[in-house]
Amino acid sequence: MSDLNYLPTILIVDDKRENINLLTSILKKTNVNIIQAISGQEALKNSSGIELALAIVDVRMPVMSGFEMAVKLNEHRAENKVPVIFLTANHHDQEEELRGYSSGAADYLLKPFSKQILLSKVAVFLDLFRQKQTILRNALLLSKSLENLAKANEQLAEREQKYLKEQLFNKALLDSIPGIFYLYSYPELRMVAWNKQHETLFGFKPEEMKGRHVLEWHLPENHQAVLNSLDDFMETGRVGIEARLLAKDGHSIPFLLTAINFESQGQNYLIGIGTDVSEQKQAEEALRASKTILTKAQQIAHVGSWEYDYGSDKMKCSDETFRIFGFQPGAIEPTLDLFYSMVHKDDYPLLVNSIEDAKNKHIPLNIDLRIIYPNGEQRFIHEQAEMTFDSKGEPVKWIGTVHDITQRKKTEEELQKSLEQLHQLSKHIEQARENERLNIARELHDDLGQALTAVKIDLEIIKQSTSEESVKEKLEDAKTLVGSTIRTVQRITAQLRPEIIDDLGLEAAIDWYTKEFSKRYGIAVFLDIENGIPILNDEALPLFRIMQESLTNIARHSGATHIEISLNRHDDLIHFVVSDNGVGITNDQINAKKSFGIMSMKERASALGGSFEIKNGEGFGCKIMITFPIKTDRL
Repeated sequence: MSDLNYLPTILIVDDKRENINLLTSILKKTNVNIIQAISGQEALKNSSGIELALAIVDVRMPVMSGFEMAVKLNEHRAENKVPVIFLTANHHDQEEELRGYSSGAADYLLKPFSKQILLSKVAVFLDLFRQKQTILRNALLLSKSLENLAKANEQLAEREQKYLKEQLFNKALLDSIPGIFYLYSYPELRMVAWNKQHETLFGFKPEEMKGRHVLEWHLPENHQAVLNSLDDFMETGRVGIEARLLAKDGHSIPFLLTAINFESQGQNYLIGIGTDVSEQKQAEEALRASKTILTKAQQIAHVGSWEYDYGSDKMKCSDETFRIFGFQPGAIEPTLDLFYSMVHKDDYPLLVNSIEDAKNKHIPLNIDLRIIYPNGEQRFIHEQAEMTFDSKGEPVKWIGTVHDITQRKKTEEELQKSLEQLHQLSKHIEQARENERLNIARELHDDLGQALTAVKIDLEIIKQSTSEESVKEKLEDAKTLVGSTIRTVQRITAQLRPEIIDDLGLEAAIDWYTKEFSKRYGIAVFLDIENGIPILNDEALPLFRIMQESLTNIARHSGATHIEISLNRHDDLIHFVVSDNGVGITNDQINAKKSFGIMSMKERASALGGSFEIKNGEGFGCKIMITFPIKTDRL
């Protein structure tokens, strides 16, 4: 398209130079370009390829009359016909007038003509020309605006897809951990998260795993020992036990369990890994039959064995036990005092207390310790031992094992760092996503919205300045299209970043969004929102996003006609529930790998430090429940 900002061009055609000069002098103050021609042939040549706002043509010229010239002038201008004002020195009859109009005449002027009349007629055509340029310019602006809107939507979709891929990657990373991974709330000791290996090995479904108490995995006779180890956890922030865990079918699997304290958003967790030690146990039983096999197996497993006799004050150690403590087999005389001297001073009180429990309470020794080599190197060991007693209850002998768990401790530390990094990455991705939505919303509102509004105003101005009904109708259609586009931009902007949350709070945002939702989908939404619930600003947006995702899924899949949303406080917990009367949801749908919406809601609920649950309602529909604690800093 050519430049829309150039000056209008008027073609003057007359076979007398003085007439051309007169017309030129009259029109020179109208801010136009003028093309002069002394004949029809010269006029066609000089104006070829030039957009004309008006042609002023003398009717009676030799060789080619004004009528003939006008026909040829518009012959190849199908979309840009040039209006023609004919000049004639004689009064024309009706037949001549019809001939003139058929050749493109827009008006007639008799010579001599009034300067003012000429200028007023020319002004009308120049105004129409400028209006036409404005329409073309606005059409171009509208086209570019729509193109920018499409690009913005495409970028948003790409970012959404990237976020979901990263979420799947995080889950795959946890599932790739060897052994079992678990996360319990503390002190409730209810299971919050686990890996796929945990489900597969024990035969439970995800809904059976969630909320399971830690003691439900253990044999009843071991419950007290487990609780005792958890008492130590409160003091040290770590726990390590070996126990047989119960599978769904009733058989038990021996595991070495280690866990540490983990805090997130004011909630404490017990997070750790478990190693299946079935093979290790089988090896230990087989090793009793052969000292050679025992020695080799201990060396491979990096597990040593030892005995201590109270009567003789003598200690026997396997070769691997010497190696674990940094000595060549048989190089020194092993004693309890030497062992005590190598224990890290900060772990020594814990060791003494555990030994006293073993003596007085007959509790097996099961403890993680740090030891210091003579060269200053620090190692981690896991000591496990049982004490035998005589008929009077006095200790007779210690029988135990020591396991070098230095590498495992390093792995645990790396795991803790990785989990924290994953948590921080998830928060960062969500924040980046919201920031990007905010930037896009601002650009749509400030740039595209204002541009569309300006277009709409220009169209209304043009409509008011023209008397042509056909032009008015087209302008009204264009204005309606622009208005519809403005509303679309406003709706998308509001969905990207609902500013009403920051201005009026979560309750007003939910009320506004549900009303818009009902209008769009024809689904009735009923609200039960308790006043004065202390929800912080950084919690309002995740809750709003969860509600937004829930309503979108209901509209797409449920066939519901009725939705209820409640937000209430019970004791120190906030409960947010979205329920509908649709077709409900299956477990396969909930656990599908591509249930990105459900994954997103779970992640947001976790970021709030709360729980997420989705299930079928009583008899019909579906219910989504979010529960999270009230932070003490808001009370």
